[in-house]
Amino acid sequence: MVIHRWDSFVSGSDYVRPPRPSDRQLSELLEIAYLSSSLQEEGRYPQFNILAVPSADSVKSRYLGDIWEFDAARLLSIEEVRRLAPVVDFKKSGMLAKWDASRWYICGLVDFGTSWSRAKVGFQYHFQSPECLFLQVDRPGRMKVYQGAYLLAALVDGKLERHNGMEINTTLSSALGGFGKVWRKIEPPEIEEPREYHNFAFTAFWNVFSALVNCISEAAHGGAVIITQRLDRIFNKQVRIKYRQNSPILRDAYISFMRARNRTIDLVIGMERGDHSLRGERALAELELIECQSKLVEAIRFVARLSACDGAIIMSDDFRLLGFGAEILSELKADIRIREAVDELRGTYKPLDVDQFGQRHRSAIKLVSQQPSCTVIVISQDGPISGVWSNEKKTVNVRKGASFVNLEMPFS
Repeated sequence: MVIHRWDSFVSGSDYVRPPRPSDRQLSELLEIAYLSSSLQEEGRYPQFNILAVPSADSVKSRYLGDIWEFDAARLLSIEEVRRLAPVVDFKKSGMLAKWDASRWYICGLVDFGTSWSRAKVGFQYHFQSPECLFLQVDRPGRMKVYQGAYLLAALVDGKLERHNGMEINTTLSSALGGFGKVWRKIEPPEIEEPREYHNFAFTAFWNVFSALVNCISEAAHGGAVIITQRLDRIFNKQVRIKYRQNSPILRDAYISFMRARNRTIDLVIGMERGDHSLRGERALAELELIECQSKLVEAIRFVARLSACDGAIIMSDDFRLLGFGAEILSELKADIRIREAVDELRGTYKPLDVDQFGQRHRSAIKLVSQQPSCTVIVISQDGPISGVWSNEKKTVNVRKGASFVNLEMPFS
């Protein structure tokens, strides 16, 4: 799949495609990476990244990050990868592998920073990613192969995933109604094109949910997020909330971030049009934007942490935290059709047996059968994310293996 897509996945006159090794050497690299993750080290499986470049390439023309070279290169092997894996920070660093005409070497370590990792989950919008063949292995049987920032293919438990292009994910379709509620509270930019502003505001709105879900997934304890349009008497009969709240902190953080962003973008456009008197005002606006984005990130992380408490997080569709430690009391409504969403874009679904799921998924399906305006995101302990929602009468949809990437990075 990597060979098939390497020369055609990304196009454009300004795109410089990084080099890749021969088919035989690529196969060797993938095999070593795959096998290196299969044995535990001190009770844990290795997690690591490998950045691969030609040995003759000075790599100065492309961004890799800060390169910490070894005095002497070492042959790439399963044993060497396993020895170095503990010193790699999965979110920001990796091993530098180089190939020549005959073999592979590990030549050092690379610190490429956290911006790419943070951007993928929806925490930020400006990033740098290594511009090379890039491998990520986070557990046995799961490996991703990138061409720079673009995901070419992922191997998950013996199956290829994310190899049909951009994934269409409509899990949040009913929950996105909250966008209109916060939209009215944000002063729009005066200069920026309305379409550009609207697209960014919607992307940032989606990314709050995306970052929240990904934070829970990375914590590896599992959880569930219930998104509802309102708490009413009927809903209260379906869910028992142990720690009830009505906090606007996350919503207000999103609104403040968007206001700061809109002020900044107008000043940037003004300076691009030649008004250099705005320089000082722009500098202050950019500092405010950094502060507002940091507060939004911290609010998201705070809410995600609540999933460590037994029970679900309850949120309104406009980001109010309504409670946590929630227990779903619903029973499955009669005459409900349960189906798996295979390809929402093509309208492909297949019947699903609720009994094949664990407790979290069954409870989510039961709640949505009774409250079709609710959306439930279920995060398994080992990482996979499922969405449960309804968009047709007497129908509950389940999307297994849902992807919640930054909408600005749909191929990441």
